[in-house]
This record gives sequence, C-alpha cells and structure tokens, in this order.
Amino acid sequence: MKKMLALILTFSLAVTLAACSGTPSAGDTGSTGGNSAGGTSDGSAGTDSGTDSGTATTEISGDLLIWFNNDDYAGAMIEAFNVKYPNVNVRYEKIDGLETAEKLSLEGPAGIGADVIWTAHDRFPVADGYIEPFPADAQARIESLIIEAAIGTATHDGKLYGVPFQLDNVALFYNKDIVPEPPATFEEIIEFAGTYNDPAAGKYALRLSPNNSYANYIFLTAFGYSWFGPNRDDWKNPGFDSPEAARGLAYLKSLREIFDVDTADATYDFSFSSFDRGEVPFVINGPWGVAGAKNGGVNFGVAKIPTINGVQPYAFSGTQIIAVSSYSKNFDAAFAFAEFTVSEEGARILYETLGVAATLKDVSGIPGLSEDEYLRGFMEQAPFTHPQSSIPQMYLSWQPTITMMEFIWDGVLTIEEAQAKAMEDYELLLNTNGQSMFD
Repeated sequence: MKKMLALILTFSLAVTLAACSGTPSAGDTGSTGGNSAGGTSDGSAGTDSGTDSGTATTEISGDLLIWFNNDDYAGAMIEAFNVKYPNVNVRYEKIDGLETAEKLSLEGPAGIGADVIWTAHDRFPVADGYIEPFPADAQARIESLIIEAAIGTATHDGKLYGVPFQLDNVALFYNKDIVPEPPATFEEIIEFAGTYNDPAAGKYALRLSPNNSYANYIFLTAFGYSWFGPNRDDWKNPGFDSPEAARGLAYLKSLREIFDVDTADATYDFSFSSFDRGEVPFVINGPWGVAGAKNGGVNFGVAKIPTINGVQPYAFSGTQIIAVSSYSKNFDAAFAFAEFTVSEEGARILYETLGVAATLKDVSGIPGLSEDEYLRGFMEQAPFTHPQSSIPQMYLSWQPTITMMEFIWDGVLTIEEAQAKAMEDYELLLNTNGQSMFD
C-alpha cells in the first residue's frame, strides 16, 4: 500500500497514533500511582478481563512503558485504562510502528524496552522470540470478541501473540457523482469502462497499481488461490506457480484492456490521488485512503469488492497489532493493557481519535461506527478476507510477487515465465536466510 515495500502496505503502516490535550508527551508519565512492577507471564493477576472497562481494579499495579505512534490515541487509551486500573503507572513513547519490532529486539534484552508495542501485521516479530504469547484465558476472551480473519494475523502454532485491534483490508471506492451506486460485479465495471474510457485524455473507469500484490490479491483469490496454502502457513509452498494463481494473474492481465497504462506510469498519484481529485470512478484502496478523498471534497462511497465471475474475492486481512514484550517486567499490567485495546471502550477511542474501524465482531456499541458510510464498506468486506500469514517468510514473499505482477502486466514475461521467476526469486531470498523450499 503506500508504505512498506513501496507499493504494498501503504495501508496498515500509514496509521499513526497522536496526543490530545492532557495527553502525556513522549517519555512522560501518562498516569500517577502504582507500586513497583511485577507479575508473571502466566497472566494470573491479569485474568481480570481488560474487556470490561467498568469497575476499577486495584490488584494490578506497577510501571508500564508503551510504544505507540499516535499521541491522541495513546493519551486517550492511557486515561481510560487508568480509570479501570488506577494503580498502573503508564509511560508512553512515540515510536513509529515500522520501527518498534527492531527497537524491541535491541532494547528488550538490555532491560530498557517497552512492555507493550504497536506493530503492523507484516512486521509482527513472532518468530524472533521477543513477543510473549497471551495466557490461555486471555486468548479465549479475545478470540470471542474479534473477527476470525483478524485473529489469524496474530496467531502462530495455535497461540495468540498479539491483539489485532484495527482493520486494514481493502475495499472498492466509488465516486457517487459519476456512479451513484456501487457495482455488484467486476463485469459491470468492465462494461461501464467500455463507454467511459478515453485513453487519449487519460480517462479510465478503474485505476490500479498493477504490481501491488497486497491489493491485487483479490484477483487471485477469485480463482481459488491462497498464499502459502489453505492455512497460509506452508512457507515451502507459496503457490506462486499454481494453476489457481495463473488464472488469477490472467484475469489481472485482462484488466489492461480497460486500464492500458504501464506499471511505471501507474504511480500513486496517477492511480489514487486522482480519485481524491474526483477524476476517477473506481479505485481499490484501504482505510488509509479515506482521509484523502474526504479532504478532496469527493462525494464517494466505499463498498465490498465486486464479484468476479460470480465469486466473491477475498482480500488480505491486514491489521495493526498490540503485543507484549517477552522482556516485560510487569506481564499482568502489560496483558491487561493490550486486552483493554479491544474492549468496547478501546474500540470507541480508536474510532474517535483515528477514525478507523476496530476488529470487533460487534461494533453496535460504538457510537457512529456502524453508521459510518465509509468504514461500513471495509467492514462488509472483512468477513471475506484471508488473514495475512504471520510466518516470518511472509516478508520475503512480497518482492517476488511484485515483480511477477509487474512483468506480466507490462508484457515482459508470459504468465508461466513470471510465475517461475517468482518461485526462483523467493527461493533465493530464503537462501539468504539459510532456508530452502527443498530442504
């Protein structure tokens, strides 16, 4: 998306976390009170659920350091958390979500790292050994609250290693002044493009980032493809060369008939900022794209991805995750804080400060969220998502798929050749990490 790997995760990583009046500044104390840090990773004292934000709980106490990347969200969350847990002294430091995992790997062992971090699903460092799994009782509570696709982004070998608290899946943006109602099928978009397009004037019904494998995953899933297999955990078989992927890639390539622009020219400004200027009927984008369209004064809506040949495409379920450091000196407070982010109160704060959707199954108790005309489309697509794999090899798989889609779109390679290259490129990246698909 607009962030990580240039074209891919613009979406999730763009989210920033910032401080209201009365909010502690970076490194300042967010609340007062509390005893020395304590607790163990079994969550014994933390079994008082953070999902109930009503009665104050004094059994949990001590110091807590959190690394978030938005002042408003962090400040409001600390204030609400301290209503329930008045004896926890929370300090906040503003750290970019792209940097928290690496920073924790260095500062955690030294005893100066955060207890709780915010990170993106694609930077989730489960395999590195410095993220603590949630106690079984807390995992059960969280799983009962959050949609299944989101849970999958933070689960590894059956254990929950973080709280996926914010949705980041893509959906269809449409300009209501050009198309009053969203199309139900991609066939409708293609038919509309037949009369709307004027390539000489740079006028296209649908604009894409042709090599954005995160967003374009929808075209592959419409033909039965699933990244790293049905459970998305088979790193030795990413399936880039599968028949299902080939059919999806062929469909993506066919869209060149209605968007005949080379990858190098289909820049973010050309494909997405133009929507913010009211120049394009349709784009596929994520929640990070809402602010630009709103600021541009576009009369737009967001809808579920249209069907392809009668099949509902699945998007990637991207999330932002709250995780607990294995080096925490106060596991009870850390797990309680992380769990509190997906309480009804936590979801309300998320919506009010950042204007984004929580991962909760039931958002009816969040004022304004269920009626939000923009977020509704993402929430309607959310049940039709695949959790992005939390295995470490996921990160290595992006660049091969970017190149694969680009070479197919631009006609550099045939689909079969590009698929073979993607598999070769992925194997080379594995080799640099001391791994191989063939071991």
